Amino acid sequence: RPTPRQPPNRGPAAPGCADRPSRVTISAYGREDTANGADRSARDRRPAAGVAGGREAARPLERTHMAQVSITVNGRRRTAEVEPRLLLVHFLREHLDLTGTHVGCDTSQCGACTVLVDGRSAKSCTIFAVQADGSEVTTIEGLADGDNLHPLQDGFWEEHGLQCGYCTPGMIMSSVNLLEDNPSPTEAQIREGLDGNFCRCTGYQHIVNAVQNAAARRSS
Repeated sequence: RPTPRQPPNRGPAAPGCADRPSRVTISAYGREDTANGADRSARDRRPAAGVAGGREAARPLERTHMAQVSITVNGRRRTAEVEPRLLLVHFLREHLDLTGTHVGCDTSQCGACTVLVDGRSAKSCTIFAVQADGSEVTTIEGLADGDNLHPLQDGFWEEHGLQCGYCTPGMIMSSVNLLEDNPSPTEAQIREGLDGNFCRCTGYQHIVNAVQNAAARRSS
């Protein structure tokens, strides 16, 4: 019977391994790996084919096909080469530096990116720039006539129809389309007409008041 300090007999060792002590190491994944004698071979330590420095070798970037667009923005013809996937909102903000058009949700829900495309309100995050080729686009920067504000801009100022102001450009552009279709809307019609624009500050009542103010200015 073995003594308490003597390990139990596990049988004869494999040929050629009797004089090589067993070594236990912890791998990068927390597992125990047993290595008898020498370390792993150099072949195991070499990176796989197509890998540089243990990481995948960078592939050369393919040139994206560019498309030419010509869009009249706020009365001025603008021509540029753009990627076919470029959204109209990013064309306005990044190519033309018209940052009054805001990016709010990236899911076409909030309406902060609303502009006029050929006179109709549209969420510019849902339109590719190439789709607007040949169109007329009006942004919040194009509403005022010099120093004379648009009636809706005046209305939002007078009725305090904004707080943080992030939704305001989209609200005003949607309201322009609303008043073109219905010059004297009721409160219910205004709320229905703006249901595609979100505001997290005002509670909407002051925005409704601003549109009513603008409607009164237009009719006087």
